[in-house]
Amino acid sequence: MATALASRPAPVRLRRPAGSVMQPVRQPRSKSKSTSQPYERPDLRLVETVHVKRFSLVTSALVIIASVLASIVVFQTVIAEQQLRLDKVTTDVRLARIHYDELRQQRAELRAPDYLREKAMMLGMSQGVSAEFEVVPADVVASVIAATGDMDKQISQPPMLEDLVSTNVKSATP
Repeated sequence: MATALASRPAPVRLRRPAGSVMQPVRQPRSKSKSTSQPYERPDLRLVETVHVKRFSLVTSALVIIASVLASIVVFQTVIAEQQLRLDKVTTDVRLARIHYDELRQQRAELRAPDYLREKAMMLGMSQGVSAEFEVVPADVVASVIAATGDMDKQISQPPMLEDLVSTNVKSATP
């Protein structure tokens, strides 16, 4: 038997040229039928494709409900954070108003005539009895003008007290 296998030629595999199309070989299904009868093809019909669902309807509904509930929780959290920020800003505004009212009260007390009279007396000032004006000689005025002629206008002519108070009050008003 070994000599029979060795004497048989090896099968030769034929290669197709590139780009050629292979024609299918039709062979009958069963060899029991006689070769005189032609091969009959079975009846062909279309079969509908089967759609495989990834998730069932219940699973899809549960996922949708869970996502809606999660979005509600996130929305409520954002609302709570914004409410806390609003409360903080409201508290800051209320404290600023209270501080502003306290400063206005202190300013009113400091500008009160009774308070100013007390402070003047503590510094040794007294109320003037008469309104007499001193006459300044012309040569003193001329020497002062000559001495301050080269000075800067802000130094030689300082603003009046009323001008300083009015600019500070205007800038301090809300």
